[in-house]
Amino acid sequence: MTDKKSEYKNQLVRTIHIQNDLVNNADLFDPKTKEALVINGNYWTDRLSNESFTLTQLKFVSSNILTLWKESVGIATEMFWVELKKNNIDFERKDELNFALQKGRFRRVDIGMGARKDWNVMKEFDAITNRFTKDEIEKISDIIESDEKTRLELLKRCLRKKEIPQTQYLKFGESMAYMSHCGLLNKHFSEIEVDELYDIWNNFKIR
Repeated sequence: MTDKKSEYKNQLVRTIHIQNDLVNNADLFDPKTKEALVINGNYWTDRLSNESFTLTQLKFVSSNILTLWKESVGIATEMFWVELKKNNIDFERKDELNFALQKGRFRRVDIGMGARKDWNVMKEFDAITNRFTKDEIEKISDIIESDEKTRLELLKRCLRKKEIPQTQYLKFGESMAYMSHCGLLNKHFSEIEVDELYDIWNNFKIR
């Protein structure tokens, strides 16, 4: 057990270093996210260096560190797991792209946003082409396209009616976040229409 625990701890410390190096050297995160990741990584590095942990506790720490990387899609996520593999670190990956393939949708809006923003670049990565067949890559592209289309149709429908259906308020908010994050609002709407969408959103009243 001691050897297993020591190896697990060693892999965890190396994982944090890989994360921090990636975050510091890649312009793939907004400043707040970058700062939060580095602070959290440094916090656990310090504790792991100065405290004793059981294997169960170490697994809890790894869950804390790996949550973002397991529950996201994007260039940085692919780079992170590639680096872990290069360094023979074998933490299990929860692949959100596999979930999308199995279910025909993304599990959460933020995961869909990451896919929409980075997929055109990501799909050429060896990490993607070695993991998925051409048909699967095409299916992921279709899922991303369908996700955008569904959200766009909702926003256009609300714009035409000048209101958000009571049952669609959360979906409307997710769709606005999706379009904004992916730089698609100005692609699909004029400046006046964007202002109208925000007015509709701000003036929504629960009945």
